[in-house]
Amino acid sequence: MNSADDGGRRRKHVRKDFYGQIEGIVRGSTFYGTIQNLSLGGMCFEVDYLFRAGVDLCLMFKVFDTEQKPIEVKAEVVWVQPLHMLFNRVGVRFKELAPKAKRIIKAYISGLKIESEAGVSGPSKYPLLFSAFKLSNVTLKNRLTMAPMFWGYANKDGSVSQMLIDSYREIALGGVGMIVVANAVIDRSGIMASRCLRIDQDRFIPGLAKLAEAIKSSGAVACLQINHAGRWAKVDKLLAPSAATMGVSTKLGVLGGIREEVTGRYQIRLVNKFLLMLMNCRQGMTLEQIQFVKESYGQAALRAQKAGFDMVELHGATAYLLAQFLSPRSNKRSDGYGGSLENRMRFPLETLQTVKEFVGNDFPVGYRFLADEWLPGGFDIKEAKIFAQNLERLGVAYVSVTAGTYESFFLPEIMNRLRKEGYAAHLAGQITEVVSTTPVVAAGRIVRPALAEKILRNNEADLIGLARGLFADPLWPNKVFERKESKIVFCTCCNTCLVCVIKGEPVICGRWDKFKKMNLDIQLKEKRKKWEKILIAMDDSEDSLEAVEYAGHMIGNDQKITLFNVLTSEREIEIAKKKMEALLAQAKGHLQGTGINENDIEIKVAIKKKGVSHDILEEVKKGEYGSIILGKGSASRTHQLLFGSISNYIVQHAKDCGVWVID
Repeated sequence: MNSADDGGRRRKHVRKDFYGQIEGIVRGSTFYGTIQNLSLGGMCFEVDYLFRAGVDLCLMFKVFDTEQKPIEVKAEVVWVQPLHMLFNRVGVRFKELAPKAKRIIKAYISGLKIESEAGVSGPSKYPLLFSAFKLSNVTLKNRLTMAPMFWGYANKDGSVSQMLIDSYREIALGGVGMIVVANAVIDRSGIMASRCLRIDQDRFIPGLAKLAEAIKSSGAVACLQINHAGRWAKVDKLLAPSAATMGVSTKLGVLGGIREEVTGRYQIRLVNKFLLMLMNCRQGMTLEQIQFVKESYGQAALRAQKAGFDMVELHGATAYLLAQFLSPRSNKRSDGYGGSLENRMRFPLETLQTVKEFVGNDFPVGYRFLADEWLPGGFDIKEAKIFAQNLERLGVAYVSVTAGTYESFFLPEIMNRLRKEGYAAHLAGQITEVVSTTPVVAAGRIVRPALAEKILRNNEADLIGLARGLFADPLWPNKVFERKESKIVFCTCCNTCLVCVIKGEPVICGRWDKFKKMNLDIQLKEKRKKWEKILIAMDDSEDSLEAVEYAGHMIGNDQKITLFNVLTSEREIEIAKKKMEALLAQAKGHLQGTGINENDIEIKVAIKKKGVSHDILEEVKKGEYGSIILGKGSASRTHQLLFGSISNYIVQHAKDCGVWVID
C-alpha cells in the first residue's frame, strides 16, 4: 500500500469520527444538525426538524475549536429520510460557495485539526477544566462531573447489578472528577421505570456500598441521586401535588409533538403513558403523605451515607415530584404548599432540610435544578433564580442546572433546541449570577472540551456535567488530559440512548462497537445462572432414571431441583399418578446419592393440558427455572410432535433458559 492511499484512509477515518454541528435557518426558524457527510458539492446531516425537498436553507458552518467566525452557505434540500423514530437525515446541495467557505469545508473533509497543528492540548490548553475544585468538604481532582443519566442497568428488584458497577467503574477510571449515580428511588410509590435503582430499604445498602467503593477506588468522588417520580411513577396510585388539570389545548400540543416526533408502536406507548398519567393523577397528596415522602428522602440519604457515598443529589428536575411542586402548571394546591412561589417552594426546601437533618451538616447535599420548563405558564428562569437563592440559604452543596420536562421534550421546537451544543449553558450562567457561594454545574450537550473550558472561562458555571459524552467515551477526560483529543469518540446526538429509554430497554450508545453492545446484552438478559433452579423432566422409563443420576453428578450441591412429569394417560389418572410419584421418589434417591440435599429436591406430577412440550415450557415459565434437563432417548421415543421430538421442540422454544439434553 502506498503512502497516499494510507493517508486517504486516515483522513476518511478522521472524517467519520470528527464531531461537527451546523446551525441553519429555514423559513425564518433556526435548526441544529449533526454532520454525517460533507463535500464541496453538498452535505448530509441529522436533525430534529421537519423538512421537505426543494426548501432553501441558510447554513452557518465552521470548523470547531478555531476562533474563526461561522461562514454562511446557501443550500437546497434534495432529499429527506426519516430515521428511527426521533429524527431525520437530510441531504442538501450547495447553491453557492464563497472562497472562504470552500477553504473551511476543505479543512473539514481533509480531517485537519487546528489544535493538533498548534501542538497545544491537555491542561495547558484547558487549565480551568483540569484544576482541582473544593465542593463542600470534598475535593474534586478536576472540574468534570458525570451528570446523572438513567441506563436501566439495575437488577429487576432495584438492587445494584454487576453491570452497573462495571459501567460506573469504567467511567471513573476514565478520569472524571465526580460521578452522580442516577435515579435511586426513595419509595416504591416513586419508581419511574423498570430496572431502576432503589434505596427505600436497608437491604439495598450492601450493593450500593460495592458501587460506591468501585467509583471511589477508581479515583472519582461518588454521589448518589435520590428521587421520587411523583405523577410520572410507574404505579397505580400516583403521588402528586394535585390532580392533573392541564388545559385541553396544552394536552393536544404535547400529544401532537409526540405524534410528529415518534413513530409506530413507540408513539402509542408514549401517548398512552401521558394519558394514563392524566387519568390516574386524580387527587393531590395529603399532608401526611407529604411528611412521609420528606422522611423517605431523609432515610434514603442516610442509607447512601452508610453505603459510603460522599454526597447525595436531590432530583429536582425533569418534571419529577420536587419539580412538580414548583411548577404552577402541575401544582394547583390551595394550601400552604401551592399558589405563590413561596408556597410552591416549600416542599422541595423542606425536603432539603429534612435530608440534612438525617445526614448532618458535614454530608454534602446537591440539587438537580430545573431552570425552565419551556412550557407556557410553567416554572421559568425568573422563578428559578429566586428558588436558587433559597437553596443557597439552606446550605445546598451545589446546583446542577438543566431544563425541560417530559411535557416539553417532545415538542418539535424543544427537540430541535436540545440538539444544540451547550443548550442550557446560558441558564447555568444566569443562576451563577444570583448565587454568591454555591457552585453551579452546567450540563446539556457539552460535547467538546473547548466549549467546556469556555463555559468555565466565561463564569457561566463552576463545574461541567457530562452525561452522554462520557457514555459514548468514558475515557473523554483522560484523552483530553493526555493530549489525545483527536481520539475521543464524540456523542453525535444520534438519540440511540433515548430510543432505548422509550422502548423500555437497557440503554446503549450508537457509537459503541458491536462487542460492547453484545457484552451488555449478555450481562443484562434475564437469564438465571444455569444451575440456579433446575427442572428435570422425566418420563416413566428406566432410561430416564439413568439420565437423572447422570444429571446429579453434573449439578453438584446447593441447587434447587424439581423432578417433573406430565401424565399422558387418559384412564386411571390416580393410579398412574401414584406410580409416577413412586418413580420420581426413586429418582430423588438417585440425586441424594450424588450428594444433593434432600430438602433441595421437589417432586411434581402434572396432568397433560396442551401437550407434553407445551406443559413443560409452561412449568418452566411459571417456576422461573434457569435450566431444563431432558433424557433425549426416552423423551424422543415416547412423544413425537409436529416440530419433532419433545427435546428438539423445547430446545427451539425455551426462552431465557438453558436446555440440557442427556443422551
